[in-house]
Amino acid sequence: MSDISEQIKTTFQNIITIYEETSSLLLDASSYIEKQGFQVLHGNTLGTEQSKDINSPKWWITPYGARYFATNEHPEIIKGLAVVFVDINQNPVEPLVIIGCFKMKKDEKDEVLPLYYYYLRRAWFDLGQNRKLNVDLEIEGKWNYNEGSIRAVLLEKVKDQKSLQTEIIDPFLRLS
Repeated sequence: MSDISEQIKTTFQNIITIYEETSSLLLDASSYIEKQGFQVLHGNTLGTEQSKDINSPKWWITPYGARYFATNEHPEIIKGLAVVFVDINQNPVEPLVIIGCFKMKKDEKDEVLPLYYYYLRRAWFDLGQNRKLNVDLEIEGKWNYNEGSIRAVLLEKVKDQKSLQTEIIDPFLRLS
């Protein structure tokens, strides 16, 4: 095997490891959240976006993984959790865990409008200079939601079950 082949193999193994660890974090968080009465809105599916455009290879990677939750009592209040690796232009960022709460718009039949997986990532990066880590931030309505709140924590701060609870789960449950 050539040096370049070995480097590519190592790079992909590292990416797989990152995605496996991200999956574990999201599954652990989902378990805690579901015990609090929330239901995941999309089963075992990971919310993300990718492009298959041959001219845009940097869009091939999975830029983030998101999970969204609601309760039967308040289906218009959707809370989300995402691990984000790149900004909205696909530029690498220091990995983040973003949590948020969206008060969804309803249609004329009083049914909640659809949620899109990109809401957490876009809402965070759309804050621009107003982004602050470890702080609950209000966001204005956009797309299919009226208003919301969002918070981001560096992924590296989530090291074990205790930090998952204090850095992600507790703030997630408090968001409104």
